[in-house]
Amino acid sequence: MTLRILVTDGPNKNALSVIRSLGKSKENRLGVTTPVHEVMTLCSFSKYCHKTHFLKPESTPESKIGGYRAFHSGDVEGVDSYAEKLLDIVNEDGYDVLMPVGLESYMAASKHAKKFGESAGVAVPEWEKMQIAFNKEVTMKFAEEVGVPIPKTTNLLSENDLELIDVYPVVIKSSDSFLRYCNNKNELLGSFRFIKDHAKMGIICQEYVKGFGCGFYGVYDRGKLIAHFLHKRLTELPATGGASAMAESYFDERLRNYGEKLCGALKWHGPIMAEFKYDAENDDYRLIELNPKLWGSLDLTIAAGIDVPGILLAIALGKKPEVSAGYKYVKYKWLFPDHFWALVSDFSFVNLKEFIGSGGDVQTNFYPDDVAPFMVQMMRGFVECPAVFVNSRREYPHGKVRRR
Repeated sequence: MTLRILVTDGPNKNALSVIRSLGKSKENRLGVTTPVHEVMTLCSFSKYCHKTHFLKPESTPESKIGGYRAFHSGDVEGVDSYAEKLLDIVNEDGYDVLMPVGLESYMAASKHAKKFGESAGVAVPEWEKMQIAFNKEVTMKFAEEVGVPIPKTTNLLSENDLELIDVYPVVIKSSDSFLRYCNNKNELLGSFRFIKDHAKMGIICQEYVKGFGCGFYGVYDRGKLIAHFLHKRLTELPATGGASAMAESYFDERLRNYGEKLCGALKWHGPIMAEFKYDAENDDYRLIELNPKLWGSLDLTIAAGIDVPGILLAIALGKKPEVSAGYKYVKYKWLFPDHFWALVSDFSFVNLKEFIGSGGDVQTNFYPDDVAPFMVQMMRGFVECPAVFVNSRREYPHGKVRRR
């Protein structure tokens, strides 16, 4: 029996992970949505992709390192319009399952879960829970209530609230993708005014946590944890924090407990990532944010033995998923474009050795049985290389943190 599956956000590398995982079954026919032309859609080059659907958002897509944004995360009207168009594709092409990938897609499917559920199987959380997870201000309050450590956080409603900040560096951000690092009052004031003028959601300020980035990844079926994975970031793009260019499996019971406590209290349904930073000064973990969607480093999770797309497919169809007992240690590099750009933005012979080096436990995003997408990623890496090299803000777009 042929199963028709629609995967969203076709330009993104985690959408490609989904396509490759589910495409291994000959029974699955896979389509992808994209806000850009097919020649710019990574998944369209995969041998496992059978059809590409152009899904134009209300606003112009914003190109950025690691993928494309469909629309402003705080634009509720955009969510509604996006959901309507996505549902039209599901119905017109008779898809049996919808597999959201990006945040906007999960928000749309969550807000209109009943309508989508009448047409196709889909594993998304309740809209009430989604609003807790994607709103940073609400997330931090919820985490405190359930006993998960967070950085010192201050809600910023006006410039008067800036007087409450007396220790630097700090991070100022909103839930709609605005983020700046500030080393003093002048930088904080300028950043606040900029974000206040552009953001549609609340603004918070947090102490800067010195330490490495890590995360808890969970797949839930109506509040029950089906599978989990932990990872540690080794190289990020941009350097101030962003997509993983290289990461590895991580094992720490304390981090797992924090992730389970937080996501379990939400009674989640579907995939979720709790991003933490290890607080080296206090030997503890601090929650940075929740990502209520499929994570960018999905390749690593699958390589470590947790087939997240397969698990989500089973949940969406109301079946019992097959899950391995645990996961293995894997170091993973996204050679192009991420790791290559990281090398270009901060070139050194040490970093060059890291880029070209490999070992038995190092895997990359080069897949011999599906080469075309990697060639596209490599081409993109070289084409945008001059801009990465010239534009210093590619390395520190959020501002450079001054160590003290």
